Amino acid sequence: MISLSSIDRTQAFRYMGLHGEPDSQMLRTADICEKKLLSAVKPRYCWKAFQKEQLRTILIGQDIQNHLELCSQVILFCATLSQSVDTCIRIAQTSDVLAGMMTDAMASALTEQLCDEAEQEILSQFPDKFSTWRFSPGYGDMPLEIQPDFLRIINADKRLGICVSEGGLLIPTKSVTAVVGLSDVPLPKAKKGCAICNLSKSCPYRKRGVHCT
Repeated sequence: MISLSSIDRTQAFRYMGLHGEPDSQMLRTADICEKKLLSAVKPRYCWKAFQKEQLRTILIGQDIQNHLELCSQVILFCATLSQSVDTCIRIAQTSDVLAGMMTDAMASALTEQLCDEAEQEILSQFPDKFSTWRFSPGYGDMPLEIQPDFLRIINADKRLGICVSEGGLLIPTKSVTAVVGLSDVPLPKAKKGCAICNLSKSCPYRKRGVHCT
């Protein structure tokens, strides 16, 4: 079981679009928000490994095909901070604008930390394989519409209590689905982030001059 005992504040401040050092008020707010968020978080994840040819209905789009070109196996995984974190964010947003923004940004940073740790635990079971970076629905031309099938295939809807909104977004909101490819040969570095994201033109992070990864 993964335990998250601290939050990467540098990442959280970046999500907020902060330029320069945080002032004393922001640091005090960060202390309060971090304490409340860590008391609410219930990090969980699940995963399953497949042969690549088994996932024809999930691996939709040329970008994911290119991403997994040299891979024979594929891991699908889902991670969530749980519904209690969504509740924590909503409470913070109703009490104070800065606290709401801070709690949401910290929860996003914490989600990335959870995914990093989950990925490490999963890949430790494949010591002889080379792995890709994780690729999520919504990156490149991989559509969000596959989310329901993605959750069903690894039973994340039942195991983690995650569902999908009409717009293809995961609920609880601080949840992530991702694909990681496994190969028997070393893998070349590939483009990631804004270079292939289909939300790059409308991304709220880029409008603030920052990035989400």
